[in-house]
Amino acid sequence: MHQNITIMKKLYIFAALICSIFAVQTAKAENPLTTLQHKGGTSVFYGLSSLSDALNASANGDTLYLSTGNFNAPTSIAKGVKIIGAGYFPDSAEVAKRTTIMGGLTVSLGADSLRLEGLYINGLIGYDAGSPINYVKVIRCFSNSVLFNSTSATAAKNNCSIEECYVYGNILFSNYGNNLLVRNSYITGQIKNINGNALIDGNIFINGSSTFYPLSNVNYSVVRNNIFYFGSYSIELCTNTTFNKNLFLSYSSTWTNNYTTSLSASSIFTNIGTDLFSSDYHLKTPANYPGTDGTTIGIYGGQSFKEKGLPFNPAIITKSVAPRTDSNGNLQVSFKVQAQVN
Repeated sequence: MHQNITIMKKLYIFAALICSIFAVQTAKAENPLTTLQHKGGTSVFYGLSSLSDALNASANGDTLYLSTGNFNAPTSIAKGVKIIGAGYFPDSAEVAKRTTIMGGLTVSLGADSLRLEGLYINGLIGYDAGSPINYVKVIRCFSNSVLFNSTSATAAKNNCSIEECYVYGNILFSNYGNNLLVRNSYITGQIKNINGNALIDGNIFINGSSTFYPLSNVNYSVVRNNIFYFGSYSIELCTNTTFNKNLFLSYSSTWTNNYTTSLSASSIFTNIGTDLFSSDYHLKTPANYPGTDGTTIGIYGGQSFKEKGLPFNPAIITKSVAPRTDSNGNLQVSFKVQAQVN
């Protein structure tokens, strides 16, 4: 669905409208801002520290919308809020650019039901090792690594998920945690140390190392519909884990209910570019690799994958601003906005 918005006369009306409805996606990188929605009211915070300032003023259940641009990382996140950016891709939309968190994020006690979406996190996401933290969702984000640290069963991380993300590194657990989900993501490192009830579904594991296992010590879990591009090293020490409809590239072993091929990645994927953002991981012959639900394996199977990491809120696709006012003093400003399906 598309709609055109024309705003006349006073530019502050335009600014308020974009801020409240479209999550201020057009703010300049040098002047980032965060909009806090709290109990039906809206507050706007400006500058590099605006995320931290809005987070300090927030309460559980609130939503924080971040413009494009750079934001200082808060010391920690200890509230169950939603933090929504404009996307992690270098050109997340034709008009709006990405939202960058300058540094890693620490998820602490009190962050149950936290949701992070549409963020380029220039560091890792780390969970406080000594605290139980539950129902945290990381969706359509970029992060260097994700560390689900837990020092004991009483500090387990349960019902947490990573969905449609670029993880440019490892996803490491500590053998404590249940009902974990890693879905439709690009992962260049390992998933390691899971000891129960995890679902690893529809991911692409890519790494050029010949001695680096993408799955290590992943036990009592389900691994399905993934693509492993790791040479002959794919799994180790995985017990009581079910593997179904996964594709192993350059892997010689015979797997029941899975796919193996000696084809190169360039023969499997539409385009292998020079980096993650320039590649196209659609399968050239998707009909050859049906997944457990009948759709293709990999990130484009199952639930629809959102290109460029756009969050669920409407995205600004094009804008047009007249160079001058007309004879009546009106300034013509037009925006095309696309609603997201998911």
